[in-house]
Amino acid sequence: MSQSLSGPFVFDTSAESWFARTTDAAARQWFTSYTERDHVWVSAVTVLERFTGYSTALSRAVDGAQALRLQRYRASYPGDPERVLPLDLTVAAVAAELLALIPNPPSPPKRTHRAAETRADRLARWRFDVVVAATALANRMPLMHDNPEDFETIRSVLEMRPDRLPGLGPLDLVRCIRAGDAWRLSAGQR
Repeated sequence: MSQSLSGPFVFDTSAESWFARTTDAAARQWFTSYTERDHVWVSAVTVLERFTGYSTALSRAVDGAQALRLQRYRASYPGDPERVLPLDLTVAAVAAELLALIPNPPSPPKRTHRAAETRADRLARWRFDVVVAATALANRMPLMHDNPEDFETIRSVLEMRPDRLPGLGPLDLVRCIRAGDAWRLSAGQR
């Protein structure tokens, strides 16, 4: 577990979403402070997940105003392309090793009031999470997330089997909620 919240971090899709919707003022302040000094680094897979989400929502848009808003979000999302960490040979090799160690998702499909995630969708989401974790490992950066069920499983398996990825690891995880806690603590020390 990372002791410092200074970064830089790889942000999982769940972290980007969490910081966009949180009402925790301290977490928002931490995020603003972070973005003033560093990129919100993301995996190429996170871009794929976000674009898929925008495109899916766009296909379900109920009116022209909503569709236009979603098109703007989708067009502006990547921002600085430099912040997107590529799915290169190293990331692919690390992800392949992780999938060999943990081929099946550790948590069940999600259920919402509108729909239930299919097994195929859950498996795809699991594989995306594995690639995001592999991106953080390959780039030797902590992973900021709001998905402990999946990422803690990957971290635990790597701790039990460090021989499978020599020279990499451990997977350094930081939950989004800790950012607000850290900001409140640092504000008390100022």
